Amino acid sequence: MNRKTPFSLVAATLAAALGLGQAQADWMEKMQGWWGQATDKAGEVYDQAKTAYKDNWAVLPGEITVCVATELKDWINTDVVPQFKQQAPLISVKVEAHGSGELADAMNADNSMKCDVLIAGSDVAGLRWKGFKIGERLPVAYSATVWVGDKDKLAAARAFLGKPAGSPLSCTDLATVAGQGRYSKIKEGGTGKVDVEMTTSNSGQSMYVSCVYSIVDAIDPQEVEQKLNANPALEDQVRAFFKAVKFDVDSTTTLTAKAEGEFMHPNGIAYKHLAIATYESFLPLLAAEFAKQGKEMEVIYPTISILNNFPAVRITTEGKNGNATLAFVQFLLGEDAQRRLPHFGFRPANPKVDYSKEPIAKFFNNKIEVGDSPSTQQMLRDLWDIVSAEPKAQAVKF
Repeated sequence: MNRKTPFSLVAATLAAALGLGQAQADWMEKMQGWWGQATDKAGEVYDQAKTAYKDNWAVLPGEITVCVATELKDWINTDVVPQFKQQAPLISVKVEAHGSGELADAMNADNSMKCDVLIAGSDVAGLRWKGFKIGERLPVAYSATVWVGDKDKLAAARAFLGKPAGSPLSCTDLATVAGQGRYSKIKEGGTGKVDVEMTTSNSGQSMYVSCVYSIVDAIDPQEVEQKLNANPALEDQVRAFFKAVKFDVDSTTTLTAKAEGEFMHPNGIAYKHLAIATYESFLPLLAAEFAKQGKEMEVIYPTISILNNFPAVRITTEGKNGNATLAFVQFLLGEDAQRRLPHFGFRPANPKVDYSKEPIAKFFNNKIEVGDSPSTQQMLRDLWDIVSAEPKAQAVKF
């Protein structure tokens, strides 16, 4: 099925005009709805950065609090804020870095963190805040959520399922194998377990939506609804997937890189897991850990993915702090700040930044099919309602 939208033509033209590499050209083509929705607004911000404030940032006052998803904390604290302070020394910036769920809870509690700028992990995470509006947000970075596991273990999973070596493994495939519980059930002499796990935080919720799209073969919530109405049995496949996966750890960093997450098990990485859902930004660290243990990492992208786009929303838009938040978001989108994103494992949102020669680029798959995130909270609720009978689904709060 060919799902390319007219945006693919726009992206190809823009990529050529900007002189971008093939990796960026491919990536831009996959942006589809997200980048298409944001291009005009981002262009306005770029223009404002050049005209309204760029020459005046040195005298622009303000005191702002930037509430940011934990994943971008290092980029914001070590790169963005120090560089921004050089250009806008009279603007005080306080950073509150938390999980996207905690940020959404704070916003729903009458903005208890007093955020002037909010940067959630994705539109999916942002929609948990009742005031989140797709049309008012600007993506500042991109990262796909991926499945990561031990290549040998995943090869055994294919053999167990009767699939050819090297063939794609779907969300349903992973869940089917996870149902076996122990590695010895799929490979004689195997030790450990074959858990498939995703967090209750943004990465896991994004993976859930990606797997719903992939199981149903849809690229947006409307198509999901149409196909479920036509074939209700697809809902059973979604429920079976969700029932089989572990869904209780509330931090992607904990699951991926900390001992208590158990992917980094004392008996060896992935000893208890067939695969975990995590961000692309963790791939260099994980590849090094697998290699150190004499193993090889395998990365699996869902058939259809939604992207973690780290949308920035200006909460304060009036007065001196409104001017300060505009300047800060402008700086986030500028090439100076965006150029450093690949060093932290993220794809830049500014299409003028060429990251093809960055070490992280080899970990990025630019040929994935990208679906459109839910654009309203009700759309997101409808997707989670499919599995609402599962007690663990109660971890997702609106």
